[in-house]
Amino acid sequence: MTEEKEDKKKVAIPIEGEEKKKKKWYWGCGGCGCLGFILIVLIGGCVALFGGTDEDDSDKKVDNKVVNVKEEEKDKAKKEQEEKEKAEQAKKEQEEKDKAEQAKKEQEEQEKAQQAEQDKKEADQAKTEKACLNIKGNTSSSGEKIYHVPGGQFYDKTNPEQTFCTEGEAKSAGYRESKR
Repeated sequence: MTEEKEDKKKVAIPIEGEEKKKKKWYWGCGGCGCLGFILIVLIGGCVALFGGTDEDDSDKKVDNKVVNVKEEEKDKAKKEQEEKEKAEQAKKEQEEKDKAEQAKKEQEEQEKAQQAEQDKKEADQAKTEKACLNIKGNTSSSGEKIYHVPGGQFYDKTNPEQTFCTEGEAKSAGYRESKR
């Protein structure tokens, strides 16, 4: 028993230095706590970078939709403006074409009026020429009075002493018609 008592005594008596070692070992160096803290920070950082809540994504989607709607509205406004400009340009071109056609019609009408006036003058001149045939009256060497009508044999050779517009005037003046 004595040995047993001695064994018990050895176990039962605490040594001052050993107690401090046990406490130090129990609490350790704090490395595990630091590792845990580092892991928590890393996980939080990864969640912040790669993860996130659905609310953040929905905010981004809403922002993107708002931006897309604004861009679409700008595009629509730009297209409407371009269409208005094209319509105005087409309207101007049509007006220019109408003006050109109107000017062309007016010019054609003026040309027709000038042509009609010229035709009228020619018709009046023809009437005058028909009315006045330029009959040449001449006295022969024997003293006989003879008149020559255009197209007669001696008409071009005759130097007139008198001219008449009609044969009636020549006959009333005492002239006779040329035989040839």
